[in-house]
Amino acid sequence: MKDVKDWITIKRMYERGVPIRQIAKELKVSRNTVKRLIKLDEEPKYKKRKYSTKIDHFHEDIKRWYLEPEYNFIGTRIFRELKQLGYNGSISPLYRYLNSLKEEKRSLPLKATKRIETPLGDQAQFDWAEYLMWVGGEKIKVYCYSLILAASRKKAIIFAKSCDGEAIYESIHLLFKRIGGVTKELLIDNPKALVVSNHPEEEVNFNINALRLAHHLEFH
Repeated sequence: MKDVKDWITIKRMYERGVPIRQIAKELKVSRNTVKRLIKLDEEPKYKKRKYSTKIDHFHEDIKRWYLEPEYNFIGTRIFRELKQLGYNGSISPLYRYLNSLKEEKRSLPLKATKRIETPLGDQAQFDWAEYLMWVGGEKIKVYCYSLILAASRKKAIIFAKSCDGEAIYESIHLLFKRIGGVTKELLIDNPKALVVSNHPEEEVNFNINALRLAHHLEFH
C-alpha cells in the first residue's frame, strides 16, 4: 500500500458493508491485506526506503577532510579530492552530506589560530565548483569560477559551460578585470590545464599556456 489513503478507503468501504472480496478486487490488493488494514485502529506506518548514493562510499574520507583540524577542507576542495579518488557524481549529494555534519563540526573545540595578514594587492585565490542547472527546459552542467582577494576578501564570480584550459584561462583574466586589478600572486590547485606535473622533489612543470597567462598578467 502506497499511503494512508488506501487504508482510509478500505475502512470506509468495509463500514458501508462492502464485502472483503469485492474491496480486494476493486483496489487490486490481496484479501489478507484488506483484512489486516481493517483491523488497524491507526493509520499504517511505512518505513521510508533508504537509497544508496555514489557518495556513500566516501563518507569516511569526507568526514576526515571536513572535520579534522589538519584538513578543514571546504566543499569545493573536497569535491576535487573525491574526483581524484574516482567519484563521478555531482556536487549536490556532497553538500547534502556536509549539511548533516554541521552540528558535529560546531561541537568541535575551537583551535586557537593566528591570522596571517596578507598585504593589499599581494594575493588572490582562484577556485571553481560544478553545478547542474535547468536552462531553457534543459538540464546542463555549469561551472562557477570565483576569485577572492586575500586581504580584503573582495570576491568576483562568473559562470561558464566548460572547465577546460581555455575556460580556466579566460575566467582568470575576466575575474581580475572585474576586480579591477591583478595581484602579485594567485593561489590555485594544480589541475591538468595549468600544471603538467608536480612532484615534491622536482620543480613544478607548468603548462605553457599557463606560463603565458602568468606573464601576461605579470604574476611573480
